[in-house]
Amino acid sequence: MKHLKKYLALALALLLCTSLAACGSSGGDYDDNDGSDGNFYDAPDSFEGLVKDSEQMANLYIFGGAWTGEDGGRLIIANNDEGDEVRFALYDVGEELTASGFIQFVPEHDCDYFYNEHDGVAYRSWFDEVGALYVAELGTFTKVTGDAPGENIGDGDYGYLAGTWYQDAEPGAASILTFDASGSWELLERPGGDGDPTVVDCGTIEVNQDGAGQYFAASAVYEDVVYDFTLVGDDVIYWGGEYDYYQKMA
Repeated sequence: MKHLKKYLALALALLLCTSLAACGSSGGDYDDNDGSDGNFYDAPDSFEGLVKDSEQMANLYIFGGAWTGEDGGRLIIANNDEGDEVRFALYDVGEELTASGFIQFVPEHDCDYFYNEHDGVAYRSWFDEVGALYVAELGTFTKVTGDAPGENIGDGDYGYLAGTWYQDAEPGAASILTFDASGSWELLERPGGDGDPTVVDCGTIEVNQDGAGQYFAASAVYEDVVYDFTLVGDDVIYWGGEYDYYQKMA
């Protein structure tokens, strides 16, 4: 009987080790750095009809900022103007908007999904071990970090932003932004879309410490009005909750 108990104890120990090994190999968000994910719960890569739930919105700290795609496109992720949604906008290499919507955690599948309001489909997302972002069917993205202008700004020098920025890179744009090296900004618009540019708002800039290349433009004209904007590279800005595209041309 004593020998039988000893054999049973050994068998149970081996079974426990095997179980722990199995859990360790499949419990992460990825298997290796080639982009394959664990998908332990067999969550669907996409599905239609995701119902917006403000209590399940994704964490901006994880996703916020500017990302570049393998095909040269750009993915911009930030809070909306009200601060109750994490929004994304995907642009192709020609700066055409190809997808946009909100990011939401789906408890049923234990995943964050990018809900594209253009086609009504939610796409599963995951990260690999080096931080690359994968969004099923939408692409693979690398965060703009390190050399991104303004990422580590803390001394109040905004010389890299100084200049004139035109919406959609059009010299005759209906909307124009100007910045100076001290952090002041002005928003100008053309009456009727083709008149002389007139200042409609102005204020000062603050760095958003939670996101690389992200800023707040606080209005000095309107109370409690703050615009989010994201700097990509040296000469591209995505401004406000609609991610309007501006390019520095002077």
